[in-house]
Order: sequence, then C-alpha cells, then structure tokens
Amino acid sequence: MSLQSNSIPDIYNVSEFLVTAFDGNVNITSTGESAVLSLNSPNISLNSEQAMVQVLSGEEGGSVYLNASGSNASVSMGTPIEGINSVATVTPKGILLAYGPPDIAAMVQLMDSALILSIGPEATGGMITLTPESITFKVGETQMTMTAEGIVTTAPSVEINCDDTNVVISPEGITEEVGEVTREMTAEGHNFTAAEVEMNVGVQGVTAEGPTSTSEFEGSTELNTAMLTQAMDGMLSVDAPITMVE
Repeated sequence: MSLQSNSIPDIYNVSEFLVTAFDGNVNITSTGESAVLSLNSPNISLNSEQAMVQVLSGEEGGSVYLNASGSNASVSMGTPIEGINSVATVTPKGILLAYGPPDIAAMVQLMDSALILSIGPEATGGMITLTPESITFKVGETQMTMTAEGIVTTAPSVEINCDDTNVVISPEGITEEVGEVTREMTAEGHNFTAAEVEMNVGVQGVTAEGPTSTSEFEGSTELNTAMLTQAMDGMLSVDAPITMVE
C-alpha cells in the first residue's frame, strides 16, 4: 500500500483505529478507554535519520537495541516521580545514572578518563573520583588523593585509631598514643609521657621528670654546661676509679 501526500489528509479508520497521513507526517492512533496499539513481528525496527530502535528475536533470545548518532546525541530512560529523579542517560561524552531528590541525588558518571560516584549537595556532599592514575575522596572541602607516589590530603586533621594506638595529625602538631605512652610534636618541641615519667625537648632546653633515672655507658660521658645544679633529698653516690671535678 502506498500513501500519496496531498492537501487533503488520507484517513483509514477501522473501528477505533485511526491512521492519518498528511504532507509526509503519519499518525497512528488507537482510541478508546482500553485501547492497545500492538506491533507483532520477529523483528521490528523504527528508524529516523539519527536514531534507531530495534526489537529483535534470535534463536537464543530476544534483544532491544537503541542507538542515537551525532555530537549531541543522547538516549535516556527515566521513571521520575514527584521530588525524585530516576534516570539513565547515554551520550557521546559518557553515561549518567542518577536517583534521588534533584539537589542531593546519588549519581554514577562514566566518562572517557574517570569514574565518579557522588551523593548529596555539591558543596558538602561526598564524592569518589577514579582515574587510571589516582583515586580521590572528597567530602565538602576535605579531599584525599591516592596515587602510586603516595597519599595527599587537605583535611584539617587526620586521626588513625587501632585499639590502644592513636595518631592525630593537625595544624597544631602530631600526637601519638600507645597505651599510657604519649608523644607530642609541636612547633615548640617534643613532649614524651609514660605514666609518671615526662620528658620535654623544646626550644628552651630539656626537662625530665620521673621517680627514678638510670644511665649506663660503656665508654665515656662528657657534660659541658655553664651552670650545673644538683639537689638530692637522699644520698649521692659516685663510684669510679678516678673522679675529676674542675
């Protein structure tokens, strides 16, 4: 059957089925409250100049093929409801999967050189970016990037916990805790604490406090100082073949 275009539409009406052809435009309508428009064939193809839909049957199963060409081509599938986006979009620039409220939707983006997972508002939400060279974790303004060379982070502080071991890195310094033993490193120096023992190495000198102190040397010991003060509440014992005090 051939349909010729003219100024008068050609109408084919069988019961509640209507086909209208006018000036190259063909409209197929199935009317009625329970109307169904059905196409049945082992292979069905819909073609335009830059888009194609094919429904095919094969010996081992059927397949559905959607294709769009052109620099701005896209294929989208969506089931949105009020307040929720649910969409899958394929373009020459990549693939986008999105679900959730428009401002905090969870998204998966597949692009030429990166895979991006994100959820929440852009300014404060979480994001993971994978590339062939790196993995970047981002939450708000805090970012950590892992590469083959190491790990770089912009976090205001980093804390690592493993049972009784705790390490905190912050702009104030580094604090390490292992049980009752603590080491603090700041711009003013180092402070070591172990139960009742404390030792500070700072810009003004060395200070040590503790219930007991023992020093053993197999060779010689040399002490040079402008002033030395020794105060003992008990006994001072010096055991040496030769003792020299100048």
